[in-house]
Amino acid sequence: MAKRIHANGQASVQARYNITGGCDTDKNIIVAAIYYAETGSLEAKEFKQHKADALRAAEWFRSHQVELVIIESTANYHMLYYDTLREEGINISVINPIVVKALLRVEGKSDKGDAMTLARLAANFDLKTSNMPDSQQRELRLLFKRIDSWKQQRTQVTNRANGILTGLGFTVFRLVTLNTPAGLRILQAIIDRRTPEEIASLHRNRIKRPEIEKCAAVPLPEYILPYLKEVLDDVNTLNNRIIAAEHELLDKIDSCNLQNQVDLMTTVAGVTSMLALRIIAELGANYHQRYCTAEAFSKAIGVVPANEVSGGKLLKRRSSHGNARVKFHLLSAAKAFAIHGKGPLKAWFDQYRGRVHYYKATSAVARRIAEALWWVMVKNEPYRHWNDPNTNEKSGKVRVNNRLIDLETGEVLESYVEDC
Repeated sequence: MAKRIHANGQASVQARYNITGGCDTDKNIIVAAIYYAETGSLEAKEFKQHKADALRAAEWFRSHQVELVIIESTANYHMLYYDTLREEGINISVINPIVVKALLRVEGKSDKGDAMTLARLAANFDLKTSNMPDSQQRELRLLFKRIDSWKQQRTQVTNRANGILTGLGFTVFRLVTLNTPAGLRILQAIIDRRTPEEIASLHRNRIKRPEIEKCAAVPLPEYILPYLKEVLDDVNTLNNRIIAAEHELLDKIDSCNLQNQVDLMTTVAGVTSMLALRIIAELGANYHQRYCTAEAFSKAIGVVPANEVSGGKLLKRRSSHGNARVKFHLLSAAKAFAIHGKGPLKAWFDQYRGRVHYYKATSAVARRIAEALWWVMVKNEPYRHWNDPNTNEKSGKVRVNNRLIDLETGEVLESYVEDC
C-alpha cells in the first residue's frame, strides 16, 4: 500500500478505496453507510426491504461515487440488495459477519454502527468475500430445502406417534423403525386390530418376532386408532412428496447440462448423484475454480479440523463450521462407505480405524472424498485413473501398506514384509 504524509510529517497507510459503503441487513430494513477515507467522515441512511428502496440505495451510492460496497450475509435478507446493486453496476461484495468480529471489536451494538464499521473495513482491508450462488444454485437449493423440510416433518410425526404409543406401554417401535416398510405394515396392522402374533409375523427377522409379539400384547384404547390412521396417511403423503421431489432433482441433471460433471463426481467412492447435486447446489458447479486447493474446498465443507498451533504445539483442536448441509450428508456418505465400501480407500479406513476413534476415522474418509471431488474436476478425469499411484488397472489390484488388495472385492490377496 502507498503511504500518505500528513501535515504533521507522520506517515500513514493509504486506504485501498477513497469512498466505500457498508450495509447492515435484517428482515425489515437496510442501514447503508458511506465512508470517506480522505476526511474520515461517515454518512448513513436507512432503506426498507423492497425493490424500490433497493434501487434508491443504488442511486444513492452511485451519486456519491462509491467504489466498493460491503454487505453482511444474514440468512437471505441480503440477497435483494446484492442482486439489485449488482444489476445497477455497483461493485458489491458479501462477507461473513465472523470476519467483521475477527477484524474489529466494536463496543455496543446498533445497525447504524455496524454499517459504518463495514464501510471503514472496506476502505482499509482486503476482506475475504463470500461466494454468492447463481440462479442454477438457487433453484437446486430450493428443491433441496423442500425435501429437507418434508423429512423434518416426517421425523416429527413419527417421533410424536412413537412417544404416545410408548406412554401407553406399546413399545413395538422401539424395535422397529416406524418409517420403514415393516414399520408401516405394523402400523396398518395396529389400525386393523390384528393380533400380536399377526403383527410380529410382519417382520422378516424371525429372531425379533417373539420380542415384538410381547411388546404388541398391550391393548390400545379405541381413541388412539383415528390418530394412528392420520399418522399413517401423513407419513405416506410425505414419502410420496419426497420421492417426487428427488425425481425432479435428478431430472435437473439433464436440464442444467450437469450430466458430465455428475458422472465424474460419482466415480469417487461413496458419492451418489444426490450428494453430487447437493454439493453443486451449495458450492457451485465451478467449485474447483472457486476454491484454489483441495484443502480449501474441504475446509469450506467443514471436514478439515480447525487446529490452533503455537510454537509447534497443538493448543486446541475443534471441528470447523463449513457448510452444515453438505457436511452432514458427506459424513453420512462416509459412514455408509465405511460399512459397505470396497477398494483401497476402504482398506485405508480399516487400517486407520485401528488407531483412532470411529468418528475421527469417518471424518478423515469424508475429507479424502472431498479432496477427490476437487481433483476429479481439476484433472477432468475419473477417480480411479489417478487416485492411487500403486493402482494397476489391467490387473485390478492395488498395493496398500505392504498388502495386495483386489480393487473390486476389497479382499487382501497377499500380505508381505519388504526386506530391510
